[in-house]
Amino acid sequence: MSSEKIVYKLNISGGNKGPGKGLSKLIEIDEKKFRFEGMKIGDTINGGLIGFPNYEFEIMGGSDSSGFPMRKDVHGPVKKKILVSKLGTGYKPRRKGEKKRKTVRGNEVTFNMTLINLKVVKYGEAELFKKEKE
Repeated sequence: MSSEKIVYKLNISGGNKGPGKGLSKLIEIDEKKFRFEGMKIGDTINGGLIGFPNYEFEIMGGSDSSGFPMRKDVHGPVKKKILVSKLGTGYKPRRKGEKKRKTVRGNEVTFNMTLINLKVVKYGEAELFKKEKE
């Protein structure tokens, strides 16, 4: 692990229901405030730990410093080359039935993750998504 400090970018999505439906917000958080290492896709986080009291967030995915996306079906904190088709993250085929070997990250968050995607599961009192004036 390097001596530079780790800064996570959190891409927070409003989810399918509630006041933040269809909205997203990108924030940066220092590793000293909250450490995500060891957490997996699908785990829930108390929002008070990252500055949003009474909120709950679910980890939906992310990418590492090289840009490799996380996949839920690859277990552990590893980087693997897997054969992918149209199902899942990381590949969009050009023809029907086309498959390709792509490098992806496992479903566990490690120290070299830069972007983590979160979805709001439970809303709190504070306004997370501010509506822009039209």
